[in-house]
Amino acid sequence: MTHDSPRPMFLRFHLVALGCPKARVEAEATLAALTARGLRPTDDPRRADVLVVHTCSFVEDARKESVDTLLELAATRTGRRRPRLVAVGCLPQRYGEDLLRMLPEVDAVVGRNDLARVADAALGRKRVMLSGTPDTRELEPLASRPSQLGHVRCLKVSERCSRRCAFCAIPAIRGPARSRPPATLVEEARRMVGDGAVELVLVAQDVSRYGADRLGDRTGPPLLRLLGRLSRLPGLRRLRLLYLYPDALDREFVRGLREIPKLAPYFDIPLQHVTDAMSRRMRRGTRRRDIDALLGRIREEFPEPTIRSTFIVGHPGETAADFSELLRFVHTAGIDRIGLFRCSDEEGTAAFEQGDKVPRGIAWRRFRTLRAAARTAMREKQRALRGRVVEVLVDGPAPESEWLRIGRTAAQAPEIDGVTCLTGGLPPAGKLVAARITRTSESDLVGELGIEPAI
Repeated sequence: MTHDSPRPMFLRFHLVALGCPKARVEAEATLAALTARGLRPTDDPRRADVLVVHTCSFVEDARKESVDTLLELAATRTGRRRPRLVAVGCLPQRYGEDLLRMLPEVDAVVGRNDLARVADAALGRKRVMLSGTPDTRELEPLASRPSQLGHVRCLKVSERCSRRCAFCAIPAIRGPARSRPPATLVEEARRMVGDGAVELVLVAQDVSRYGADRLGDRTGPPLLRLLGRLSRLPGLRRLRLLYLYPDALDREFVRGLREIPKLAPYFDIPLQHVTDAMSRRMRRGTRRRDIDALLGRIREEFPEPTIRSTFIVGHPGETAADFSELLRFVHTAGIDRIGLFRCSDEEGTAAFEQGDKVPRGIAWRRFRTLRAAARTAMREKQRALRGRVVEVLVDGPAPESEWLRIGRTAAQAPEIDGVTCLTGGLPPAGKLVAARITRTSESDLVGELGIEPAI
């Protein structure tokens, strides 16, 4: 005679966060909300009573990853055990209730404007949460729990985006930019540092325009004031900015960044293309001479900056001459970190309506050619670090061995760039150490401990 196993005294949830660092922030808020309601996290989806996926809908590949993840989790439901599957974030916001019809495996959808109510969906009290207006609670300090590294936390300084880049669907999905109050952000940051964070990564669709959506403010001063307040938090060792748009970084702004204590000289600037014709097509508003001047300005103000950028190939209207100029730029501009995308023809964007589409086969060939050039350029930049002593923030044991440690230099953003593998010691996570670089690849480093500490 068989018996059903007794129902646990508490419910378990399995959480997956897809997409950019902003989604990570939202997932960490969900982690805190679910645990506050008595649920407990588990790394094993087969033991979970609730499966929660923070989705991404930025481009076709991101949508496919989100759908595949939902289907894979649904496939773990076997026999009489059927945990509730909840899709959260951009994918539900973009497709609404249609997502439930397209994916009947999903039990509930929670849009971008309802993130504070994810627990209600997880507990089965709601099936559809798709408000048309933002939740005002997003402007208040958020409770959150670290989902990965407790000593490195992301601080989301604003929501949504007011730019109208031709290829991007985010403004249509999320709406216009709204900066979060500085007092709110300082309070969130104080909590994170109090919980052990030594590095804060400021994220948004456009960090450089933080505060510029408020009446009377302009690009630059609000972010500089916020950074000044954050840099004074006791216990904080490093600040990092992600997504600084090139047209915002005038000389005064860049000089102001140089004066911020603890700010990593790391410039994540999505250029996307470098010819004037493609800038107009993409609605980027940045001319080639502006790009060259900006790179020179950064290198003038910062002795050894790390410059990261992303580029898109195959956008409507891209000619062979445009691509050749982009390829030449990647070879010669000295960019340290390079991310590449093949243009995704997104319905609802200006690019979707443009003619002169680049055939898929040509776009793929250009992408592969540019990828090879980018890898060569990054390897050469990394090779110059051999023999140098650098500061490394230890993240923890290496996946391949508990007798090695991995960490990141100021030039390595978490989950975006590579890592530094440390040999010759076992320092704890969250500690800053000095290491001599002995080996390099296009993204990763190997560093030797045991030298005189520089920190």
